[in-house]
Amino acid sequence: MSNIGNSNIGAEAATAVDQKIQEFRTLQEELMKHRTDLGTLMAQRNENEMVKQELEVCEREGNDGNEAVIYKQVGPVLIKNELEEALDTVEKRLEFISGEMKKTEQLIEKKEKQSQELAKNIQEMQGAMQRAAVEAAKAMAAQQQQQVS
Repeated sequence: MSNIGNSNIGAEAATAVDQKIQEFRTLQEELMKHRTDLGTLMAQRNENEMVKQELEVCEREGNDGNEAVIYKQVGPVLIKNELEEALDTVEKRLEFISGEMKKTEQLIEKKEKQSQELAKNIQEMQGAMQRAAVEAAKAMAAQQQQQVS
């Protein structure tokens, strides 16, 4: 009769471990998505930094008497834009992107920590299940020994 109780406990423990493993997989998928988002933000930052550098070149040339004409695309149309306004827009965009990158990096750090804790928890649960299985096997062997003698 105790075998039935042990097998139910074992099945419950296996189900609990399976649930934790599924949680771990979900966390890993979220981490992958956040890392992808971070990569996208880094690409946007680099692109905007290059635009800023080009605008600064235009600004220096404007100081030399060569007035650069700046256009911005609004839908399918190019509209003339003031250099200072374009620089301000790019600066604000860079600030926003930097803020989003910090948030995403913090989120990744938090999810990595959760993932590590969950992995440790799963290992502990699996270890406990293995120890319980060894104990159950020993108990069965001892019971069979008593029946033979």
